[in-house]
Amino acid sequence: MTISEAIRRHKDLILKRWKERLYEEIPEVKRHDKAAIENSVPDWLEALIDLLESTDNKEIVFNSQEHALDRSRFQIYSLKHIIREYNLLKHEIFNVTDGYDGVHPRDRNLIMYAIDLSIEEAAEAFYRIKQGVQVNARSVAEQKADAMQLQDDNREQFIRSITHDLNNPLINIKGCISLLEEGPDVNETAKILKMLKTCTEQAESLIKNFLDVSEVNPTEKLPVRKELVKIMEEIENEVAVYKLAYRNRIDIQCANSDLEAALDIGLFRRAFNNLMNNAIKHGANAPIEVHCSAKNDELAISVINQGRTIPAAEMEHIFNRYYKIEDGSRGWGIGLAFVKEVAHAHGGEVKVKSNEEEGTRFIFRIPINYLNN
Repeated sequence: MTISEAIRRHKDLILKRWKERLYEEIPEVKRHDKAAIENSVPDWLEALIDLLESTDNKEIVFNSQEHALDRSRFQIYSLKHIIREYNLLKHEIFNVTDGYDGVHPRDRNLIMYAIDLSIEEAAEAFYRIKQGVQVNARSVAEQKADAMQLQDDNREQFIRSITHDLNNPLINIKGCISLLEEGPDVNETAKILKMLKTCTEQAESLIKNFLDVSEVNPTEKLPVRKELVKIMEEIENEVAVYKLAYRNRIDIQCANSDLEAALDIGLFRRAFNNLMNNAIKHGANAPIEVHCSAKNDELAISVINQGRTIPAAEMEHIFNRYYKIEDGSRGWGIGLAFVKEVAHAHGGEVKVKSNEEEGTRFIFRIPINYLNN
C-alpha cells in the first residue's frame, strides 16, 4: 500500500484525532462550530494525496490560503494557532503512515514539504487579512482619544503612538514571512516560526492592553482565573523567544527552580512580556537581567535594564494610564499601566527603582498562595 492510499483510507481517522488534539491544545477553537473548525482540512488532505501522486502543489497552496481565510474570521485567533494546527495535522498523518512498511523517504519528505508550504502560504494570507488591524487601529485610537477628551495637541500624538506600536510587530511578521520564502533549513525555520509567534503575540498584547486598561474602572480589578504555574519554566520559555531577536545577553537568576505560584497564566505572560519589551526598548543594548525569588509567601520577579535612569519626579506617575515620560521616546504608559492592573488583580503590586549604579529595576510582586484567596 502506498502512503497516499494509506492517507485516503484513514482520512476520517486522521481528521478525528486531529480535532481531538486541537480541542485539547487550542482552547480557542471550542468557541466555534465543529464544521467551522474542520472547514478546508478534508480538502487539504485530498490535495496532499494529489501532491504525493502527481507532485502538483497548486491545490496545497489554494487550500492553505482558504484555511487562513477561514481562521481570520475567528475571534482571539492568531498565526501561532494556525501553525499549531498544521503541526498537529502532520503528527496525526505520520501516526497513520508510520504504521506501514516500505514508506519511501521521498513521500515523507513530500509531506514535510506540504506542511512547510502550507504554513508559509497560510501565514502570508493571514498576515494580509490581518493588516486591516493596522488600518482599523487608527479608528479605534481616535474613538478612545475622543472618549478620554485629550487636548488637541496631544490627541494626534496619542493616535500616532498607538498605530506606530502596532505597526512594529506587523512589519516583523512580514520580514519573517520573507525569510520563510527564501527556503531556510529546518532549524532556521523553527527559529523563524518562534519569532512569528512572538510578533503575533506582541500585536495581540498591544491591542488587549490598550482595550483592557482603557475599559477597566480604576476602582475595579481585572478578572483572574488562577492555576498553579511553574514560574521558572514559564519565564525561561518566554525569555527564550526574546533571545532570538535581542543581540545581547538576557540572564535569568532564580534561587528556586521548582518555585510554583497560583496565578492567571495569560495575564502573567502579558505583564511579563510588557516588562521585557520595556527593558529591551530602554535597555541601551546592554545585558538584561531577570530575577525571581520567593520570601514570606510572596513571589517577586524583577526585570533590570541598564538604560537611561528614570527621573525621580516621574517615578510616582510611571504606572498611570496614558502617562508618557518627557524624554522624547514614544509610548503612553499603556504597557506599564497594564502590569500594575495585573499585579493588583492578584493582590500584589509593581514598583520601580532607578539609579546610575544599579540601572532600572521593575519589581512585580504577588502572593504565592493567592489560589485560596
